[in-house]
Amino acid sequence: MVRRALAGALACALGGCTLITDSFLSNDFSGDPFPIGVDTASGALMVGVRTDRPGDQRAVLDLLSPFTLVDPGNADAPSLSYVDLTLLGRAADGSLSQPRARFPQAQLIALHPCAIPDGADPRSLPPCKVGTPAAPQVFDAVIGADALAGDAVRLRLGEDQIFVLADVGGSDRGRTLSCEAVFNSPYRGGGTLVLAGTELPFGNRRITLDACLGQDVDPLPAGAKLRQHGADALFVASTSIGLSILSQTAYERYRMAVADDMLTPPPLPFDQLPAGSVFLPSGEVTGGRLASIDRLALVGPSISNALSPCRHIYAHHVLAEGVLAAISPEQSNQTCAELTGGDCPCKDGNTFCAVPAVLELDPPAGGTGFDILVVPDTDPTLQALRTELRPDQPEVDGILGTGVLRAAEIDADYPHDRLIARCRDRNCLARPQLTMDRDRCQINRCITGAAQPLGCPGT
Repeated sequence: MVRRALAGALACALGGCTLITDSFLSNDFSGDPFPIGVDTASGALMVGVRTDRPGDQRAVLDLLSPFTLVDPGNADAPSLSYVDLTLLGRAADGSLSQPRARFPQAQLIALHPCAIPDGADPRSLPPCKVGTPAAPQVFDAVIGADALAGDAVRLRLGEDQIFVLADVGGSDRGRTLSCEAVFNSPYRGGGTLVLAGTELPFGNRRITLDACLGQDVDPLPAGAKLRQHGADALFVASTSIGLSILSQTAYERYRMAVADDMLTPPPLPFDQLPAGSVFLPSGEVTGGRLASIDRLALVGPSISNALSPCRHIYAHHVLAEGVLAAISPEQSNQTCAELTGGDCPCKDGNTFCAVPAVLELDPPAGGTGFDILVVPDTDPTLQALRTELRPDQPEVDGILGTGVLRAAEIDADYPHDRLIARCRDRNCLARPQLTMDRDRCQINRCITGAAQPLGCPGT
């Protein structure tokens, strides 16, 4: 019966009656323009959810998950149904019981999401957990990206709020000139999940983000020379964990990149770090060690100028506020190499080239860095993500948790295939895309706050 039900649902999906096979098809608007209170105590975005099952469930809203599911509490064969799903936010009494968004006929899989412990009674399984072993939280359901396919989700994590919006208005250029960082086409992956012998496809909704670990501080100390600095990495973003996950190889690249950085103590080698673990909705990630990253920057993709993430940051600094930001007439005969001291970021010695948006993030004041869990390169979760994203993307180096993003406001704008970021406090700096030479003055104003940058007309 389960196989027949899943086969029927699959035929429906292939027939075009759901959002599963069209990643950016829009559905009816599910929410409203007002904030939804969420619980982020464990790092995961915890909300309530109401389905056709008795009572309300405590759910993880995870933008990494391609599916929405509910835990039946047993090991029976999984089943699939289409139900009206209501997202419940924080009420006045602190409970997650206030109806805030409705997703009609959402695809819902009944499946125990985490690994089943040895010796567990298959008829009554223990609840799954998210968070750290010191402060875990149980959950009964996962709201995945498939339920949100026709909407935009705004993450205002520093205030424990999210928004479910119809979309985010404005063109990429309009958003850029409004001093926001626009990341184009960040949604990748896709594949097929086999349930009870039936294949269920899912779309490309994994949020993939290039990053530079340990980039130079901004602004530079007095007398310091601008340079390319840091270690390149590729993350997928998840809202089900606060503690970010990083592979051992990527951590070693970071250690080598900041070995000569006198601003912070040198990071410890992997085998000297304290042991740690974290709970994803799928189960506990073990074998890791706890460390920290002193600085991190997210970098948008660029088709016209294929540089590494850390190189893009250097290019943005040089072009938007450095020696190439405003070239005086007496400098017009000088080459890019002469102006930059021999390290020109543009091809063929040009004094302008397009660079993508950058979001530079520093840890909160008084903190030593962003907490991470360093795991072996053979970690099964990272291996599965790498397999899914090949060959479209480089090897995945880690999973970006919510703890890194609390200083920013992030819009996952699914209808327009983009991510938009703006800053909420001084531990964050948004560097907008620089795609046209004539935009340099406005981008400089966004970064420096200067009303009249050097060589630029007044406001």
